[in-house]
This record gives sequence, C-alpha cells and structure tokens, in this order.
Amino acid sequence: MLQNNKEIADFLSRTAPFAGASRGDLESLAASARLNRYAPGAQIFLEGERSPATWIVHSGRVRILSFLAAARTFQIERFGPRQLFGICCRLGGGADRYQCTAVAEGPAAVLRLPDSAFLSVYHRSPSVARAACELCARRLRGMRAIVGDARRGVRPRLAKILLGLSETEGAEVRVTRHALATWVGSAPETVFRVLAGLRRRRIVRTGRGTIRVLDAKALAAECAGEGD
Repeated sequence: MLQNNKEIADFLSRTAPFAGASRGDLESLAASARLNRYAPGAQIFLEGERSPATWIVHSGRVRILSFLAAARTFQIERFGPRQLFGICCRLGGGADRYQCTAVAEGPAAVLRLPDSAFLSVYHRSPSVARAACELCARRLRGMRAIVGDARRGVRPRLAKILLGLSETEGAEVRVTRHALATWVGSAPETVFRVLAGLRRRRIVRTGRGTIRVLDAKALAAECAGEGD
C-alpha cells in the first residue's frame, strides 16, 4: 500500500498517462493525491455528480456503469490496477459532471487526483497530454465496439465478455452472474439461462462468484452467434 508521497510518485511513474512526466511533476501530483479505500459495491462517484477529480486504481477493480432506465444499468468498462478513469469524457472542458457511475467491484484502493493538479500537469507536459489523448482514443474505440455488440444477442455478447476476461485473468474468472447481467445489459434471468446452456455443453463451469472456461475454442465460436 502507498505510504508516502515518494511511493505515490513512483506508482504514478508506472501509470499511463504519467510515465513520461518529469520527477517534479510526479511529486507535484503525489502531494495532491489521496488514497481512498472502498468496500465491495461502494460508489466512488455517481453519474451526474460534479467532477472535481480524476481517479487511478491502485488495487482491486472498479466497474463503470451507465443508467439506461430507471431500474436498469449497463456496465461499459472495468478497470484494474494502474488504470485511470473518470476523466476521458471530461477532457477538454466539455463536461463538468461525471457521465457515468463508478463502483468498487470488490475491496478496492483508489488514488484520487484533484483535477486542478492533473490538468496543471496535463497543460504543462506535452508527453502527459499526448499519452492522455492516446488513452482516450483507445477507450473511444472500445466504446464503439460496445455499441456494435449491443445490437447482437445476449449469448454472443456474454461469450465475448467471458472470453476476454479469461484471456486477461486466466481460465477461472472471478465474477458474479449478477455482475455479468449488468455488463451484458440484460435481465439476470436471461444471463442465467445462457450460462446454464454453456454449462450443459461443458463450455464453462460455474462456481460461487467464479466462472471457469473449460473450452475456449467453443466459447470463441459462440461469439459469432446471434441468438439469445
């Protein structure tokens, strides 16, 4: 865990978009930063709230949610250690409120950087500005892919999510079925039914808070399907 400003500066030096920042800029950011800890399910910020800070995951994972209707949410992103969030939709002064909700997936420690400190370095450092723009461009491409996937059925969307998680986290993915329903943007009952079908065909095995991919090739084939 980060104990002092030097450790925070070292952590930032290994985190995009600050990897190319000068030591002076890193120390300036570290002096303004604060490490917050969150319990599972705790809200870090809410969609529509004023946005005075940028955030970086130190440990754990953070889910980014968007409200589609009064009682329905859709998970649009998921961030892990050394990933920045809460700034891309606001960079350039286009919005002064968060456009989404951030929630701790499990126990999480998140570094809070006041926008005054972040934007000061952003405007002063060409390398930080360039890296921040590249980060936002990658996120935009990811969001475009999500929009395209939203037109497809639940089964191929769920298969794609599980395949991606298994590629980054290993064959056994720690994720609840309710969380997957939010990620897919569908009713939990529909996701449970699709998972049951995958389980019967021995493509996945479900456990308490986990899903193990047994047949990655078959799961990849499911990504091309169109039905629920």
